[in-house]
Amino acid sequence: MHGQTRLFQIYYSEATRASLDPNFEPLDNCASERPDWFEYWPMRGFFRAHALDAMCRYGFFSPLFSSKTHLSGRQVKDFVAQAGDADVVTFSPTPCHGAVFYNVFEQGNACIPGFLEVATRFLNAVEPGLRLEELINDSRNTVYSNYFVAKPAFWAAWNAVCDRLYEHAENRSSPLYESLNKTMNYAKTDGSQKPAQMKVFIMERVAPLLLATRSFSVRNYPPFAMPLSKDFDGRLQEIVALDALKIAYTQTRNGHFLREYIERRSRLAAVVLSGHHT
Repeated sequence: MHGQTRLFQIYYSEATRASLDPNFEPLDNCASERPDWFEYWPMRGFFRAHALDAMCRYGFFSPLFSSKTHLSGRQVKDFVAQAGDADVVTFSPTPCHGAVFYNVFEQGNACIPGFLEVATRFLNAVEPGLRLEELINDSRNTVYSNYFVAKPAFWAAWNAVCDRLYEHAENRSSPLYESLNKTMNYAKTDGSQKPAQMKVFIMERVAPLLLATRSFSVRNYPPFAMPLSKDFDGRLQEIVALDALKIAYTQTRNGHFLREYIERRSRLAAVVLSGHHT
């Protein structure tokens, strides 16, 4: 069994501090020296100021954690406590977004035009052998918004990739500098638009990239107990079926499962995009 767990929740104003879950430790980002890096900035600061305990798991959550997952800090603590010796424990919202795309990078491209091209260029620089078109994420290794708790070994791997991202994004002579710092608008859960730079969208997909390509043991909070996005409300059975087909293909490499997945997700997309929930 594993030892201690430290769960942090980031705040950036007195209002967000007042809204924090009492079962999380507050992590101050009020100074917000680099708001362009969003939650990565206080996480980066923490990792540079503290030596991690090998027997401790660490997690860092945004102020929106509860509204996105419908989970409390107490529920997170209880689930992590019974997660055995897993390297990573995930609490990923909107499982529909994980099911209807091959991987988290294709999903990002659907929300942020041009994202896939920038992500591919960055990953070619840091992981030359990786082919994004062959990467498949399913419910076992998908996690959005960095809603996970992990041992130091995983955080070391995560930081190694994020450090490379930081280096390219901060270095004006890098061929990736302009692309990584390009500001894009993304849709929030309330339907409004918020600006963020490309580098942030890549940073938020480092964890599922590592989970799909490295040998870390994972325990997932039941993904289909999480809220679906509004577009997929009432379509849980179809979402579960799509995920099952991706898992079957990943385990067997039998093209039948991939063809069935493509056909089913095309039918679902046609219905969802038409706005008819029949």
